[in-house]
Amino acid sequence: MNLRQLRYVCGIAEAGFNMSRAAAALHTSQPGISKQIKLLEEELGVQVLRRRGNRIEGLTAPGAEILVTARRMIDDAQNVRRIAEEFQHAKRRLVLATTHIHARYVLKRVIGEFIKRHPEVQLVLRQGSPSQIAQWVAGGEADVGITSEPPERVADLVMLPCARLERSIIVPEGHPLADVRRPTMKRVGTYPILTLDQSFIGGSSVLHAFEQARIVPNVVLSAIDADVIKAYVELGLGIAILPSIAFEPGRDRGLRALDARHLFPPSITQIELRRGTYLHGTLYDFVGMLAPEWDRVTIEARMRDNGRRESPGPLSQAASATGISGTSKA
Repeated sequence: MNLRQLRYVCGIAEAGFNMSRAAAALHTSQPGISKQIKLLEEELGVQVLRRRGNRIEGLTAPGAEILVTARRMIDDAQNVRRIAEEFQHAKRRLVLATTHIHARYVLKRVIGEFIKRHPEVQLVLRQGSPSQIAQWVAGGEADVGITSEPPERVADLVMLPCARLERSIIVPEGHPLADVRRPTMKRVGTYPILTLDQSFIGGSSVLHAFEQARIVPNVVLSAIDADVIKAYVELGLGIAILPSIAFEPGRDRGLRALDARHLFPPSITQIELRRGTYLHGTLYDFVGMLAPEWDRVTIEARMRDNGRRESPGPLSQAASATGISGTSKA
């Protein structure tokens, strides 16, 4: 029995028991996978895969138990490599998966400070949607994710809430709403709306708020990039509903931001980690810069909380850690 055979078992399961997809994902051939699985089954004396003719239908009862242990053994092997890397003098990499909003507005100061403190670490930024980020972290393609909570819960993903992102309505200078101190949902709904894509909680929650108010908004544009949305607001195509932190008075001089906390719920920024993964010391440092309440002790306690319903945990005041303010004047 070897790790390659166990990796093949995991790969087949992750590919939905489709051998061609498993072979492509594992960068090998179908006959090679079949041969190794057969050798494993002969050594163990049990069938791992449930077959009907030449077709694999799933796992046998012992196969299901073996899969759980195989995944843990592969994770442990990866952790051994991570531990060795931490004590090497070679330049290390920290892969951070995040959204445009967080990369552009939330993490800028933290990343700058981290690079100054750890010049030996190469920081790699991967941008995507919350669902993509969750899958990258869960699959080991990213060390940490910073995003709002994904639409669907992902197994083996540890979520550490760290900040609130309140909402603002962004309008051009001179717009009828520009001087309104407390706009109503009904009045906001009379204008063309620009917002984040529905794959982001910042987009779906806005639409849900209109639905709760029994108002059908005229959404003329949705995008994943807040800067793109603001550019089209400047062109007069409509008004935007965005996280308040996306409004920068020094840069957005042709725009106004209206506090919309009374209309739209905030989104909670989450730090995402893969349960069972060895974390480099520099990763604990990065998380500490972003959210000081999540220190090594509290993170390790959450990582050990396997299978139990996770409590909300501490939530940072955000202004001190990320520049997000729950009482923004925007």
